[in-house]
Amino acid sequence: MSSFSASHQFSCSRSALFHYHEAPGAIDRLIPPWESVSVVESADSLAPGSVVRISNRQFGIHQTWKAEHVEFVKDVLFVDQLRDGPFRQWVHRHEFSDVGADCSQLTDRIDFELPLAPVSNLALLWVRAKLQSMFRFRHRITSDDIAFGESIAASRDGSVAPFRIAVTGSTGLIGRRVCELASVLGFEVIRIVRPESLNVGVRFPTGVITAQLQEGTREDQHRLEGLDAVIHLGGYGIADRRWSSSVKQRIRDSRVAGTMQLIEGLGRLDAPPKAMVSASGIGIFGDRGEEICGETTPAGTGYLSDVAREWESAAMAYGNRTAGKSSRRVAIARMGVVLHPKFGALSKLLPPFRLGVGGRIGSGKQYWPWVHIDDAASILIHLAVQSACEGPFHVASPEVPTNSDFAKTLAKVLSRPACMPAPAFAMNMLLGEMAGPLLLASTRVITPRLLSSGYRFRFSSLDESLRNLLGL
Repeated sequence: MSSFSASHQFSCSRSALFHYHEAPGAIDRLIPPWESVSVVESADSLAPGSVVRISNRQFGIHQTWKAEHVEFVKDVLFVDQLRDGPFRQWVHRHEFSDVGADCSQLTDRIDFELPLAPVSNLALLWVRAKLQSMFRFRHRITSDDIAFGESIAASRDGSVAPFRIAVTGSTGLIGRRVCELASVLGFEVIRIVRPESLNVGVRFPTGVITAQLQEGTREDQHRLEGLDAVIHLGGYGIADRRWSSSVKQRIRDSRVAGTMQLIEGLGRLDAPPKAMVSASGIGIFGDRGEEICGETTPAGTGYLSDVAREWESAAMAYGNRTAGKSSRRVAIARMGVVLHPKFGALSKLLPPFRLGVGGRIGSGKQYWPWVHIDDAASILIHLAVQSACEGPFHVASPEVPTNSDFAKTLAKVLSRPACMPAPAFAMNMLLGEMAGPLLLASTRVITPRLLSSGYRFRFSSLDESLRNLLGL
């Protein structure tokens, strides 16, 4: 039998630390993003007898693991044991203890035995390294989530009523992360869905419910009455397919017309949401070279700029289009490049960089605003809760590197060279019209309004963010 342990101290009480692990959504939050792992079944309970089933893919082989919680002592420990999976034995003890005033410690202890031991013990160093990366990630996100939750609670002036939000686009990467984080924070979360999106095969934390707005029932309408905020993330992916006239029209309609339809539906409620947080993109500025773009910088020109401007205009209309009722608060979240190893731009960059054939794109002089996926989700919730947040905010790290610096940092984190640039003409041939605004345009944004609103970034360093997302 082999063993592994990892401990971390947290700036919160032992009960608060234990409560985090009990919260619906915690298990989803704690899965490392670099692993091909997802929760397929969980009651979001630590009670003995409760079961978790996890889908896992390693080396191209798909497995379903089954773990059962076998011991529970409130604020002290809980224990889970693998019932079906690749290990001959696996028992994980989560032990909680006090460390001075308002400080606590979590110690994760794992006793395990590899299959085909002792021959398989040759893989012990690899297993221990993976466990070390996993628990470094788990402890970091736990600490960050608890600190963020405390900041949200402080901004609500002692209110104990659950904050109630609705989310559109909830099956997308950012939408799922928002739902999971909001659940951990104790929010009531409602997914606004279309009929065709009711059964998408994506698991959400216990307590997250669905409602239809346009074709919903009376029960759906009741669920959506009196919400504190709606976070609007709907929209066809701008990089999902090579741009054509029909694809470009779909991108525009899904954002502009989709937002207008959402506002129309919300306006029919007796008590519409008090606030709307609508996504947008830093693409609103177009290619601005070295120019510094703040929230009040005028929009640029081009297709993406036009779409973003129309999108934001449609969303801002929510403030005075609520069936004659009093105006509502609207915040616009202009997204930079959202970093996640399995989705988006980073997922496309990783294969060549891991092979040692990555490099800058085009001249490399273009600025690339980026944001860690968990900062993106946190900022959306921050804008939903903060009653003073209105108008545009840039969802991008204060550190805005050039594409060349981004490539060098990624190569450094992966311990690879960055010596194979991708010429602009090659990108244009490969991707067509979208190569320019998505990869070659330069947008040097700053985030003064977000920082002055009290938001504190989890990750402001690109190097630190990449290491967190990649387990390095």
